[in-house]
Amino acid sequence: MTLIDLARRYCNRVGGSPGYLEQLEVLCRRLPWQAEDLTPDLIDSYLTDALNHLSASTVYNHRRMLGRLLTFAADERLVDGSILRPLRRVKRNPPSPIAWSHADIRTLLSVCPKLTGGMKCPHGTLMKAWLLVAYSTGLRLGNLLEIRHDQIRGHRILVRQVKTREPHVCYLDTQALAAIAALPRQGPRIFGDLICRDKLLAQMRRLCKLAGMSGSTKFLRRSGATYAEIAGKDPTRHLGHRTPGMKIYYVDRMLVAEERKDEPTTAPLDSS
Repeated sequence: MTLIDLARRYCNRVGGSPGYLEQLEVLCRRLPWQAEDLTPDLIDSYLTDALNHLSASTVYNHRRMLGRLLTFAADERLVDGSILRPLRRVKRNPPSPIAWSHADIRTLLSVCPKLTGGMKCPHGTLMKAWLLVAYSTGLRLGNLLEIRHDQIRGHRILVRQVKTREPHVCYLDTQALAAIAALPRQGPRIFGDLICRDKLLAQMRRLCKLAGMSGSTKFLRRSGATYAEIAGKDPTRHLGHRTPGMKIYYVDRMLVAEERKDEPTTAPLDSS
């Protein structure tokens, strides 16, 4: 059995998303192995060699995926289960996420009226709602396109996350609800029935260019997590992650320090 066939069988068994299957297939195409060839030593050798030309984060993800495939191959009796052991560690540098501040988001909102076009909904009105809802909920782009009007109950919205398939309750602030109410209804979905993914990404790029900023919808997700941290709330829970400690991938430490006005407790000593 080829490694790609094993990956497809694994995804089918565990109900993996199409995106996860695509990641597995990209990795498997790198490796001229059969499923029966998998061993911890073989994987360790690949990981060591990969660190010479790939980033530590990429190799870390490869370690995780190959570990899953090795365990599944043992469960399917394609390899001897007695060979299983922990794979070699891959150390990676902690990330340094960048998020938009409230001032940045206000700048983007002020530029929205300058956007022209939009057949089903004026792009300015649509992008204003997109910014406010994305920040308030912290949802991923795919989930934002799928949320529906009937999922809203007061200030809460219950969604099933596309990536994890887990239910997650998000909070919609008053501004986000008002922006949603200003959108025309073309179907059950709030955004997905007004614009497709590619056009949404194009409008986001236009908006950032007009504002003289760089970034994407991911920055809004990070902003929500960062301001949750500033408010003393759990950013991991705010984003709907199941794994504790995921906030390190989203919280902008510089922005937290700036908003909290973190300063030395005492002034530097006078050098004179």
